[in-house]
Amino acid sequence: MQYPFYLEIVMNEALAKKIYSLQNRIVRELNDAHIFLEQAQPLLLDARSRYEGSKSKSDRRYYVPSIDKRKFARRTDKELKEIYDRFTSTGLFESFLVRSLSQFESFLADLLIVFLDHYPLRITETAQGIPACLGVSAKDLMAAQNKEALVRRVLDDHVSNVFRQRPSLYMSYVSKLLSVKDDPSFADYYEVAATRDLVVHNSGIINALYLEKAGLKARGVLDEKVAVDEEYFSSALAKLKKVSGAIKRDVEKKYGVQSEDV
Repeated sequence: MQYPFYLEIVMNEALAKKIYSLQNRIVRELNDAHIFLEQAQPLLLDARSRYEGSKSKSDRRYYVPSIDKRKFARRTDKELKEIYDRFTSTGLFESFLVRSLSQFESFLADLLIVFLDHYPLRITETAQGIPACLGVSAKDLMAAQNKEALVRRVLDDHVSNVFRQRPSLYMSYVSKLLSVKDDPSFADYYEVAATRDLVVHNSGIINALYLEKAGLKARGVLDEKVAVDEEYFSSALAKLKKVSGAIKRDVEKKYGVQSEDV
C-alpha cells in the first residue's frame, strides 16, 4: 500500500520517535543493572568479611521459604562465606545476565511490534528461517470482537513466533524490516545470548549448540565452563548497548535524528 507523501513523513516521524524511546529505555535499564551491582558489591563483600575470619563452627539458623510453615536452614559461618563467594564471583552476574538478556529481547520484540503497527502489510514479508505469518481462519474472523483486536492478535502471535528462532535469524528479520545494516556488534550479541542459554540450560558448560550459535566469538571449547563474572557481565552490557545503538544509528539515517542522555 502506497501512502501519500505527507502522510508517509508523519508516519515515519512517529515511528522514529517510538523507536528512539524504546532504545533509550533499554539503555537505561541496562545501565541501571550495572549501577545496582556496582553499588551492591562493596556491601556484599563487607558482609562476607564478617564470616571470613570467624572461628565459630556452630550452625546458625536462617529463614528459608516454605509452602506450609515457617522453616529455617542451618549454616556455619564458613558455609556463609562460601555462599557469598559464589554469588559475588559469578552467581549474581549470571542472574543479572539472564535478566538483562530477557529485557533486551523484549526491546527487540517491541521494535518489531512498533514497526508492524505502522506498516502492518509488511507482516507478509518473508525471511529465511522465520515462520510466515499465520492466516486467520473464518472462525477467528467471525469470533473477533473487532478488527483491531484481531489484527493485534495476529501481530502478537507472529512476533512470538519470530523470537522463538535463534538470534541470528530474528536479528536478520528485524534488520530487514527496519532497514538496519548487519553490524559487527550483532555477532557479539549472538555469543552473549548463547552464554545465557548455557547458564540457564547447561550449568554454564560449553556444548555443541553454544559453539554453533557463538561461531568465531566462542569463548572456549567443548565441555569447558564459560566464565560469567563481573568483567564479562560489564562487557556483555556494553555489547547489548552497542547493538541497540547500531539500530538507532540506522533508524536516524532513514527517519531523522533525536537523542537523549540515559
